[in-house]
Amino acid sequence: MTLQNIPPLCFITEAADSPSMLAQCRAAARGGAGWIQLRHKTLPDTEFAALARQIMAEIAPYDAKLLVNDRIDVAIEVGAPGLHIGQGDGDPAEIRRRIGSGMLLGLSVEEAEHIQAVPDGVDYLGVGPIYATGSKPDHAAPIGVKGFAKIASLTPLPCLAIGGVTERDAAAIKRAGGAGLAVISAISRAPDMEVATRTLLNTWREA
Repeated sequence: MTLQNIPPLCFITEAADSPSMLAQCRAAARGGAGWIQLRHKTLPDTEFAALARQIMAEIAPYDAKLLVNDRIDVAIEVGAPGLHIGQGDGDPAEIRRRIGSGMLLGLSVEEAEHIQAVPDGVDYLGVGPIYATGSKPDHAAPIGVKGFAKIASLTPLPCLAIGGVTERDAAAIKRAGGAGLAVISAISRAPDMEVATRTLLNTWREA
């Protein structure tokens, strides 16, 4: 996977009741987000799997792909196109063996030291948080655009900037070597989620 062929915008769901999460995903996909990451820390696996299947059906007409956050067994069960894991979710090499070669695998990276431990089989990195964000109160210390640029310079893997980023950051992230943006509230809390998605995507492309 290269900078040229990954979608430049990933929408990450904000925990809410299922209809609201479906609405978030539908709007983001209609607006052009190529990746929709389903993230919900407290939903039981059976409900999470059912929601994942619903979302895949909703976003398929818009050529958007589902990434499952953290839940390896669910990603395998529903046949998700991708899985995103954090630093504490297990050995990425072992997880790659479990999911096979056909599923995208993303890994969160919070500091430059993490790059040394990224094994073969990881397809892209979610790098951040760039800024402090209320969407994930327990996040690591913000690294800023400068920290993002340092990490991106240390790896050939595509790096998506995450953590408080908005359309205002698109040009700086792109100059820093970013492959795209991963956002939550920039879309989920917008008055019109579809328009917000389209604006983010167009701003990135024009940066």
